Amino acid sequence: MAINLLATVEALQRTLSDAAKQSLDRRFGALFDKIYRKDVLWCAWRLVRANNGGPGIDDETIEYIENEIGVAIFLRELRDELKAKTYRPQPVKRCWIDKPGAKEKRPLGIPVVRDRVVQTATKLVIEPIFETNFLPCSYGFRPGRSAHDAIAEIQENITFRGYREILDADLKGYFDSIPHELLLELVGRRIRDPHVMALIKAWLKCGVMDEGKLQKQLTGTPQGGCISPLLSNVYLHSFDKMWQLYGLKGTKLVRYADDFVILCRSGGRHALRQVRDFLGRLGLCLNEEKTRLVQASEGFDFLGMTFRYARTHRQAKKLKYNCYRWPRAKAVASLKEKIRQRIGRRYSLSLEEVIGEINPILRGWHNYFKVGNGEPNFRRLDGFILNRLRIFVKRKHSDESRGCRRLADDLVDRLGLFRLARKRTSYC
Repeated sequence: MAINLLATVEALQRTLSDAAKQSLDRRFGALFDKIYRKDVLWCAWRLVRANNGGPGIDDETIEYIENEIGVAIFLRELRDELKAKTYRPQPVKRCWIDKPGAKEKRPLGIPVVRDRVVQTATKLVIEPIFETNFLPCSYGFRPGRSAHDAIAEIQENITFRGYREILDADLKGYFDSIPHELLLELVGRRIRDPHVMALIKAWLKCGVMDEGKLQKQLTGTPQGGCISPLLSNVYLHSFDKMWQLYGLKGTKLVRYADDFVILCRSGGRHALRQVRDFLGRLGLCLNEEKTRLVQASEGFDFLGMTFRYARTHRQAKKLKYNCYRWPRAKAVASLKEKIRQRIGRRYSLSLEEVIGEINPILRGWHNYFKVGNGEPNFRRLDGFILNRLRIFVKRKHSDESRGCRRLADDLVDRLGLFRLARKRTSYC
């Protein structure tokens, strides 16, 4: 049954995509009934469930819905509300999360589970339509595209195509600055179903609950909403299009959601002026403190990586210079802090249990950063992790020695510790 429902949703998406490709300015109506289709709501629930997010302002968790309400009843009630057009979103819960390597915190908006399901269902229906318009320079939160693709594009253009001047740009409060009316106008260029437009407008206007106080939002789309990444891409697609139509020779735009760099063969200052102009038309502005023009040989950070154009090893015969990339210092510091916190002082746990808890963190981090030149960083991090485990067992057993003997004979490897580096690091 699950496979059949998934297949019908994928067939719907293909149909919408094919229709959108036939006319890039067609406005689609009669979409609302597709959002509350049983198969679409079921797939939306599966995606929300897999993400395993926390509860919104109603404190209703995914586990509560599964165990107390029942998924079938929950989806049937939600479908009835949508069909009767009585569905109303609730305000999102404001949470503040740490920014790696920064003192300020990032605002995160958590919708209630029912709103996340409807947002995801809406995204499943309208995303194939907008995907046909999006340009190749956009990589973030798009089907079949990833940060690794953007990273590879940057490395290839710097190494082989002579783009050696980099405009490293940063938008100032992007998600809080998007004008609602202009965003809705841009969405309306492809969607003319008034009920779908009313849904999107309701999510934008529902407000934020911060420490018990409701704040109405006149601009912006909360980070954390399931549909926010798509709306972000719809809005910044206008910037992509302006850059494409302007056609500044010797430049290449690489954008991942609200983060982007412009690779230049020359004329970086002119590119910067144009970026300011185009963003100004969209009601956005650059964070001047974090935006800079640099030579690729100086190095720059993007998508968690540090890029630098440098001479290859003297034994290299074909390639004299290469764009190297490795995990940026903030990403390394963030991983170290996560490992410290996860190991902590929980001395009731065994060494095997501690390793079982840190392994998912290490695997996830490695899966992202393994494509690059990060082996020296991986070896140093493996040493750091072994040292934290040594300190843990020393304190757990009140060992008067340094605790090395308790990690001897590759004990951590036998307990399944995930190693970042290809070459194993031994502590003792």
